[in-house]
Amino acid sequence: MLKKLLSSEQPEAEQPRRGASATAYKRAEKSKAAAKESDPARIELAWMQKLKGIDGDWWLKPATILTALAVFVALADYSYSVMYNWLDKPVEQVVFEGQTRHLDRHQLAASSVALMNGGLLSADLEAVKEGIQANPWVYQVGVTRRWPAALYLQVTEEVPVARWGSDGLLNHEGDIFWPEQLSRYSGLPLLTGPSGNTAMMMSEYYDLNQMLRNAGLQLVELKLEARGAWTLILDNDIRIIVGRDQVVARLERFLKIYTQRLQAEAKAGRIEQIDIRYNNGIAVKWRPQVSTEEQQKG
Repeated sequence: MLKKLLSSEQPEAEQPRRGASATAYKRAEKSKAAAKESDPARIELAWMQKLKGIDGDWWLKPATILTALAVFVALADYSYSVMYNWLDKPVEQVVFEGQTRHLDRHQLAASSVALMNGGLLSADLEAVKEGIQANPWVYQVGVTRRWPAALYLQVTEEVPVARWGSDGLLNHEGDIFWPEQLSRYSGLPLLTGPSGNTAMMMSEYYDLNQMLRNAGLQLVELKLEARGAWTLILDNDIRIIVGRDQVVARLERFLKIYTQRLQAEAKAGRIEQIDIRYNNGIAVKWRPQVSTEEQQKG
């Protein structure tokens, strides 16, 4: 039995060692090796053929995606254009917030709409704001949109507290503005000086006027010279020359002397000017006395 099994196994072919048989055997072995090396290339080629066989139009997928994207962008742009045109309506109403005494609301509304240069959405609100702010009586303004077709203006008007020179007014912060018809504000105090010192002069006016009020006086004019010297004019037409230094201390000394010795003379209209630049006293300039004959002629 063992012999049969052994005899049934096929012995391996022995490699020829010489002659034509050996040469043919070597060629056959080289062909087998070349076939094994070309297997990956055949596999790749087979994979490409299989892919094309499954979907021969594989390049259509990116084109389809790009086409869909282009359609989406076109629809979005169209929708945006429709929405923008719907929102960009002409202004039909101008709404004000804030009290106005010197400003004409109808004129301000007309000018603000003219400055828009477009619909409610496309208008340049900054240009509208700058145009309204150019009005001398506008202290501050805010401009906003109110859909469907309204412009909303928050206007704060200037409040004059003093006159500046011959043709200007000062607000509470010492800012100069130049309106027309200044004659109606002749009752306001007058400040004169370098234009760069308006805020400081307003602060000085408040302080000095408060001191004078304690003695029953009122400051109606404050003048600052270029060299820094102060001059005051009171409501009784007395001119007070203060100078540059120790303004508060000098004014306190003046008020003490005034209440003790000069108040009656001032009420009688005999004092024209008082110079308080001295360290130990003051200098009084009296008004010329009118004779009895001149009074009778008058």
